[in-house]
Amino acid sequence: MAHMNDSRRSIADAYVAVFEGLSTAGGRTRRSPQGAVLSISGAPVAALNAIISPSLEPDADDIAALAASEAPWDVPWSIHVRGIPGPLITEVAARNGLTQFNTEPLMVRRPDQGPPPQPSVGPLRVRPVSSDELDLYARTVAEGFEVPHETFQVFNNPSFAKLVGLTFYLAEVDGVPVGTGMTSVSGDLLGIFNVSTLPHYRRRGYGRAVTIELVRAGHAAGATTAYLYASKMGEPVYESVGFGTEEYMTVITAP
Repeated sequence: MAHMNDSRRSIADAYVAVFEGLSTAGGRTRRSPQGAVLSISGAPVAALNAIISPSLEPDADDIAALAASEAPWDVPWSIHVRGIPGPLITEVAARNGLTQFNTEPLMVRRPDQGPPPQPSVGPLRVRPVSSDELDLYARTVAEGFEVPHETFQVFNNPSFAKLVGLTFYLAEVDGVPVGTGMTSVSGDLLGIFNVSTLPHYRRRGYGRAVTIELVRAGHAAGATTAYLYASKMGEPVYESVGFGTEEYMTVITAP
C-alpha cells in the first residue's frame, strides 16, 4: 500500500536503475529481497558505491545484510535513503562507520511546462560523446568537480556506450570542453546527472544552458518528466529552468 501511495516511487526506481546499469557494466550489483540495491562501481568516491533503497520506508535489516555481504569494503561507500533516515537506519550506518549525513534535494520538472526554449550562450555546443571519447568525458567531469582524474575513470568504459537509455554529453566552446552532463531515459522519465562546468568557464550560464539542452533532448526522446538531485548551490540554477524541489535524499558516508 505504501508503494501504491508513493507518487515519486517511479523516479526512485529509475534512479536506482541508473546505478545498477553503471555497476553492471563496470562493477557489480545485486538486489535484496526487500528491494534495496547494492551498486559497486569501483570508483574511489563513496557516492558511486552505494546501498540504495527506493522505498519511503527502507528496511534496516535489509540494508545491514547488504552491508555485511561486502565487508570488509575495499572502496569508499555510502547508504542512500529517501527523506530523513530513522534511528534503525542511522544505527546500521554507524555500525559500519558511516556517520556523515548529506541531504540532497530531489528536483523535478513536470510535463505541463513543455520543453524549455533553446538557450543562447554564444558559441556553446552541447553534444553526445562517442564510445572512443569516454576518456575525455571522464577527465572533463573530474576537472568540472575539481577532483583527481582517477576519481571518475570509471566512466572510461566502452561498455557504458552500450547501456540502453544512457547518454554522456560534452559542452564545448570552439571545440574546447568546458562542461559535462549525463542523462538516463526510462520511459517518460529523464534523469540528469554530472552537470559540471570547468572552473575557468563558470559564471557564464553554461551549467544552466547544459541543463536546458539535456531537458530538450529528453523531450525529443519522449521523456517529458525530468529529475535530478541537486546541491544546495545548484538548486537556484535548476529552479530557473523550471525544476521544483519535491523531496530529499540523504546520503550517509564515512567522515
